[in-house]
Amino acid sequence: MIYSERARIAISYANQEAARLGHDHIGTGHLLLGLIRQGDGTAIEILKDAEVDIEELRNELESMMEEGGRGTIIGKLQLGNRAKDALKFAEEESKNMSHKYLGTEHILLGIMREQEGIGGKVLTRFGVSLQSARAIAQTVTAEEEPIETITFQNTDISVSNYDTGSIYVTEKNSSDVLNIEEASHLFRIKTTEMEDLLKSDSIPARKINGQWLFSRSALIKWLGDGNSKDY
Repeated sequence: MIYSERARIAISYANQEAARLGHDHIGTGHLLLGLIRQGDGTAIEILKDAEVDIEELRNELESMMEEGGRGTIIGKLQLGNRAKDALKFAEEESKNMSHKYLGTEHILLGIMREQEGIGGKVLTRFGVSLQSARAIAQTVTAEEEPIETITFQNTDISVSNYDTGSIYVTEKNSSDVLNIEEASHLFRIKTTEMEDLLKSDSIPARKINGQWLFSRSALIKWLGDGNSKDY
């Protein structure tokens, strides 16, 4: 099964989210965080059409997943059994929709079908039903140019062997430029807190076409040059 570019990026982000939280494997909650962090795939369209507040969903997920005691973990993580099941369900959803790829919408549907993991439980709490999500996915992907077919530039991410529990992620030529959501994740704070930080301090950033953009290296340098001010 061929993964769409956005699906690959979302799974890469799921790996990073699990590592950030100090967890030793990827669960359905991390997969959902990865979809949210990816930000603009069909899965996000489904959630918005279901009137889900994305920021509230993210906060609820993080509150349910306690940080591990190992600190940030570096490297590749294995998929947990529930995440593996969710991706297998995602593949079934793709085939049932006669799609030749696996996109973020299929991953979302797979998470919802796997009801024992945190991801599915949180979505149920937010009132998202599998039936309505499928209907929205069918509508969105029936358009002339589905969101999932748009190609990302300067990104090469490969994912393989999820059925054996291993996830392999390689990023080449990834951009140093971050949007506000990615910068917030780098700082381990909420997006609203990053917005407050932009108002109160000389954090390195540029607003271009109404969107805040950040340099990862500049942000890390800014942190390193800090004076231990309590924000």
